[in-house]
Amino acid sequence: MNADDRMDPEMDDTGTDEDLGPKHPAFAAHFRDPIYDDPADDFAPFGNDEGWDLLAEGVQRIDELDSTSTLQQIAPEWFEDGTPAPSDLNEDDVDLNDIVIGAGFTLLRLTGQIGEADRALVLRALDVRDLTYGWDPKTERLRSDLRSFGRDG
Repeated sequence: MNADDRMDPEMDDTGTDEDLGPKHPAFAAHFRDPIYDDPADDFAPFGNDEGWDLLAEGVQRIDELDSTSTLQQIAPEWFEDGTPAPSDLNEDDVDLNDIVIGAGFTLLRLTGQIGEADRALVLRALDVRDLTYGWDPKTERLRSDLRSFGRDG
C-alpha cells in the first residue's frame, strides 16, 4: 500500500486510529501533534512506506511486544546483525534512516516506551534526515517530542 491508497485517519472511541492502529496511553498523552497520525506525509513517522509498513507489521505482532521491546524486535529483518550504532547512520542510506525513525515511533506507539540506546539511534536518524534534506519543522517536532518523552515532570 502506498500513501495515495491511505485514507485520512479517524479516531474511534477506543483510543485507536482506524488506519494506524492502537496507541499506548503514554504515547497518546505525549505525542499529540497531528504528524503522529498522518499516514501520507513523508516526514511523518508513519507517512513513508518504511514507517507505514513497520507500524502495520507491529500491530499484527502487538501481543509479542512489551515494556522491554527494542528497535530490533520492531524491524528484525533490518537489524539481523544487531541494531546499528548511531555513528553507522549517514546521508547515503536514506532507507535505513527511515527504518530507524519508523521503528522508533512504532515502538513508542505500541509499547509506550523506548530504551536510551534506541532513543539515541532515532535521534541520530532525525539528525541525518536534516543533513539529507535540510532542516524541517516536522523533523524538529519529532526530535523535540522524543527528547522530552519520559522526562516531563
